[in-house]
Formats: sequence, C-alpha cells, structure tokens
Amino acid sequence: MDRWTGIDEFVAVATLGSFTHAAKKLNTSVAQISRRVKELEQQLNHQLLTRTTRTLTLTQEGKVFLTHARHLQHAYDDATLALRQRDQQPSGVLKLTAPVMYGEHYIMPMVSDFMRKYPKVSIEMVLSNEQLDIVAMGIDVAIRLGNLKDSSLKARRLSWRNTLVCAAPDYLANHGQPHSLNELTQHNCLIGNSRTWRFLDGGKERNITIHGNLTCNSGWSLLDAACKGIGLVQLPHYYVQEAVNEQRLIEVLPHFRPEPEGVWALYPPRQYMPTSLRLLLDYLAEQFARLAP
Repeated sequence: MDRWTGIDEFVAVATLGSFTHAAKKLNTSVAQISRRVKELEQQLNHQLLTRTTRTLTLTQEGKVFLTHARHLQHAYDDATLALRQRDQQPSGVLKLTAPVMYGEHYIMPMVSDFMRKYPKVSIEMVLSNEQLDIVAMGIDVAIRLGNLKDSSLKARRLSWRNTLVCAAPDYLANHGQPHSLNELTQHNCLIGNSRTWRFLDGGKERNITIHGNLTCNSGWSLLDAACKGIGLVQLPHYYVQEAVNEQRLIEVLPHFRPEPEGVWALYPPRQYMPTSLRLLLDYLAEQFARLAP
C-alpha cells in the first residue's frame, strides 16, 4: 500500500464531516472514500473516525493525525507549486478573510485591482468580524487589526491605524472641550464594544473608563451619533477622517492619542509561499504605502 493512500480522503472526511461530501469534493464514490480511509486506519493500526448511522466524529488519534496530515498536504502542494509557478503567471485560488467594514472599504477594492492585474488568480473573500481559524478553514491570509496575540502564524504588517477622539462643533459649543483625560467623566461618551478608551499619557498607556447614554457595536452608527452632536466618540481614523476634514467633527485630546496599531496580514507558515500569495501581499503593502499621509 502506498503510504500516501487515504490521506487526502481522510482529511476531506474530517474537514467536511461527511463521506458523501468528501466524495463530491474529490470527485469519487463514497465506497472509494470509505475503503481508502479504512486502509489508512489499518496501516496506522489506529481508528481515526468513529462512525454511527447519524454521526461522524474524530477519535483522539484522528485529531492528532489530522494536524500532521494537513502539514503533509501543504508540503506536497508547496513542492509542486515551487516547480509549476517558477516562471508562470500567477494563478489559482486564494482564500482571504478580513473584518467586514475594513474589508469592504479598503481590502476588497485593492483585491479587485489586483485581480485586474493578474486575471488568472481567483479570490474567495470571507468578510467577518470573528477571528476565524484560518488553518482549519484553509484560509491563505487573514487581515487583522490591532495588537496580535502570540501564535504560530506568520505576520506581515501592511499599514497602521490611528485612534482619535472627536466631537461635533455644536456638542463642544454646548458642553465645552476637554483638555485633560480626567475631564472625560464630565462628558457624554459614545460606547462601542468596550467601556474603556485607550490613551497615551506621558509616554505611558492609560485606560479610561467612560460613560454615556448610547452603546452600539457599529462604528458607523457611533460616527453618525457623534456628527449629530450627541457625544464624544473614539474611533479609528478611517471612520472619522472624512468628517474631520469636512469639519463636521473636531479631534479633541490630540496630545493623548494612543500608539498607532498595526494592520496585519496573517498566514500559515510555509517553507515556500505560492507566487500568487506573495504578489498579493506585496501589492497590498504597496497600496497602503500610497495611502499613508
């Protein structure tokens, strides 16, 4: 028996949770999938899947083997891509994910321009504010904002984002403009996903608990409320910059702006990066550099 036999079939079944779906993906029969997985289990002398009439679950041994099997697949893909893509025009499918708003307004326009430049590259974009498991979902690159958690993923910084506190001119006319962080307790602060605002005070990060009469998990909604004079808002620059330029909002406490945070591209570690992915990351970095003030 070939020692590769059953690996693709097992990974497909484990990922899709179904012999039928795996057979459709690999364009073969359910019987062939079942036979190959059984042969793999016999070679390993371990049961990888627990099957009943209604459920299909991975055994503990199956979970361990799945992780290594995916690495084997990536290694094989990298080996073939290293030969095929050496001098070819980039092609193939790239799967991406990005936060919804940032992806719609920044990433996707750049990706569309990239596709015009390299028409043989296909893109699958998943816009989600959840931090998806990019390895488990087979995602090639994830756009993440802010500080990164330690992980085994590779990271490339594409750009920065600044965070501003702003208010409408009529709000400041009615309530005054704060000049110190302590004065925030005297103001109506519009609350997003956190009741804590970050600042840089004397070179040290300082967190301030804020209070207000509006809580909403939509940055655009908070921006609209701020422009209508309801209160102060703290948002990334890409939400408020246009309103600031048009003087519908005024930045306050500019000397206490927190440190800029990174805009990152995260991708699984590979010895060889596909040409299409390398070109896409280079293109995104180049476009963000042109946007920098």
